[in-house]
Amino acid sequence: MGNTQPRRWQVAAPLTEPARDTSRVELAASHLSHGSPAGRCSWFHEVMETTPATADAVDVWPPAYRGKALVKVLAWLVTERLAGQDAWVTWHMDKQQGPDSIGRMLEGLGWTEFSRRRELRMTHLRGRPPATAELPQAAEFSARIGATDLVFEADYGVFSPRSVDDGTALLAEVALAEKPVQTVADIGVGYGPLAIALVRGGVATDAVATDIDSVALWLARRNAVRNGVTMTVTCDPDPLAVPPTALTVCNVPTHIDAAQSRALMSGLITRSRSGRLLIVVHRSLEGRYAAHLKNAGLDIERHPGPAHTVLAVTGGE
Repeated sequence: MGNTQPRRWQVAAPLTEPARDTSRVELAASHLSHGSPAGRCSWFHEVMETTPATADAVDVWPPAYRGKALVKVLAWLVTERLAGQDAWVTWHMDKQQGPDSIGRMLEGLGWTEFSRRRELRMTHLRGRPPATAELPQAAEFSARIGATDLVFEADYGVFSPRSVDDGTALLAEVALAEKPVQTVADIGVGYGPLAIALVRGGVATDAVATDIDSVALWLARRNAVRNGVTMTVTCDPDPLAVPPTALTVCNVPTHIDAAQSRALMSGLITRSRSGRLLIVVHRSLEGRYAAHLKNAGLDIERHPGPAHTVLAVTGGE
């Protein structure tokens, strides 16, 4: 973020170019405002851990699919990070999001001077934040991965919020048998269970990670600190957004289109030139992803599980 103080902050705004005096907080890579001037957009996970310049006005669009629990986190973010003294904050919500119940939630958190304006399906709720706020506790669960007991915060619409999913569990089992390396790269880290388990399990000393969800990366960083793991995170769909490593792991998403699959696999194959690559895929999609590896001239080791398969390759120039 640049040093110029913004007149307005926007949080999770629709994909449009921000005004010259506006800065934005982005929750996901798919919402990034392409072509925006440098320093005008910040990732959620970064702003949650820093103290940016405050503004006289803040606009918030709570994402419907993440649930109302995130509203309390966004309210904390606005109060403690974004809103200047005497700032006005406007919450923009679709009718199906229950704007009245969100208004009551905010009032319970100490927000005041609300006014409501309805426009077609949208409700615009304008008010003032309290002087201070307390960050709410995310939902969490405990899990044993390999020989290590771990605790993870997993909430706000992230993948597999109540337990380690079967694909990640299988990939962890295979990866924990790998030779130790300095750094492991976890592509699509989510809230961090795989990378954290590999560092705690002695396979790596530290981790670098990517994801397209900045909220998940915020949880991953919190989980890494909580579990005593050093992890650097980057919000980017490109596997090459983090440096080459001797070991790369990836739980390949089930629901991505062909173009996204090609881009992901191209980056992963390039990463394999620096060392071992382990990916886990659903058994129904194994042929598709194995073909990418075979077409790149890579020999594949299969590690099948009940519903998933780990595909392991060692590249090189």
